[in-house]
Amino acid sequence: MKASSFTHLFTYSTIALLIGLLAGEKYPAVLSISMLVNLLSLIGLCFYVDFKKVIWNEKGFLLLSTSVIGLLVNYLYSDNFSYLNQRLQIKLPIFIYALLWPVALIVKEQLKDKIGIGVIVAATISATGILINYALHFDEVNQMYLESKIMPGPIHHIRFSLFTVFAVYLCYYYWKKFKSFNNKFYQYFLYAGVFLIIFLHIYSVRSGLLTLYLVILLCMFNFLYQTKNIKKFFISGLVLTLIAAASFLLSPTLRNKVTNTKEDIAVYQAKANPNFQSIATRFASYETGLALFKRSPIWGVGLGDLQDENTKLFRLNYPSIVTPIIPHNQFLFYLAATGLIGFFIFTITFLAPLFINKRYKSELIQVAYFILLVAFQFEAMLETQIGIATTVIILFISFLVQKSEPTKV
Repeated sequence: MKASSFTHLFTYSTIALLIGLLAGEKYPAVLSISMLVNLLSLIGLCFYVDFKKVIWNEKGFLLLSTSVIGLLVNYLYSDNFSYLNQRLQIKLPIFIYALLWPVALIVKEQLKDKIGIGVIVAATISATGILINYALHFDEVNQMYLESKIMPGPIHHIRFSLFTVFAVYLCYYYWKKFKSFNNKFYQYFLYAGVFLIIFLHIYSVRSGLLTLYLVILLCMFNFLYQTKNIKKFFISGLVLTLIAAASFLLSPTLRNKVTNTKEDIAVYQAKANPNFQSIATRFASYETGLALFKRSPIWGVGLGDLQDENTKLFRLNYPSIVTPIIPHNQFLFYLAATGLIGFFIFTITFLAPLFINKRYKSELIQVAYFILLVAFQFEAMLETQIGIATTVIILFISFLVQKSEPTKV
């Protein structure tokens, strides 16, 4: 096969990976197969580049791969090898993609743009389907938001909302890019971006909305830094405030989510039964994670034993909670499982691609990392197959598309 055949295979298998992500919870085999084909295409591309040179030039990705290798030391002090093997198997795609993704940089810009636009299309089609279902079950879905539930979607609501926020930024990115080329299709990215922003307010996932507004603020401050135009900065801030206010007034799901959030926080503050309360249960997971970290602050309780030790503490301190959950914070998860040593290794290696080669100057990569770092505060994103796939798509596609970015921040 020619190099061009592998580049096309990589492009369309990456688009298939987007479909696999959105079908992953109902049809996990679709996600696994699409990821396997995508990795095989990357392996094929390795024969058309100087692989050692590419990897050495992308030391950040090389360091990122060690975030998984370093976890092997947990075999020395974990008793539950079955759970440890499961954790490592789930994280394996991060290791493989970190090593192979740099070879995708030989892909032509037009094919890279197909992947970026594919994210927008996938998010838009999925959001449309969710809204149609909402319209058909309007009252029932609104009631769900008063009960710590969310309207049905293709995958876990937090992962999907983060994927959609990434798609919103890509709409902005391609709107600027196509407009700079006087491409007549640039306006469609504006329409798609506005639609997805409206959808996120109707979908009303707390972490998704928080991430959306933080990303917008990040872009506003970048704009201020570049242009020194304070007037437009404050006008944008006013518009953003009006959007938030209008969304609260017009969206019954958002109003119900705010009401549910207040009640949920009140349950935690009153130390009442946290069972089936989203925020209260999440806080319980934080407290349990901190307790495990304090028990063994240097090495942690062991990645293999984390779930067992976490369940014991939940049963002891929160017996009313039917289903104990692992610490819903990726950094706290590492602190509890691997201690300070594992926490620092993970933090340094995960952030390495951002700082090595000064990739932080790219707004697209800033946004990708920003989305993931905010998500890590509320979810152990790297502990599920869907979370790993979401991370891979947001992080690695941002680096791929950034290579053809017209402007730098």
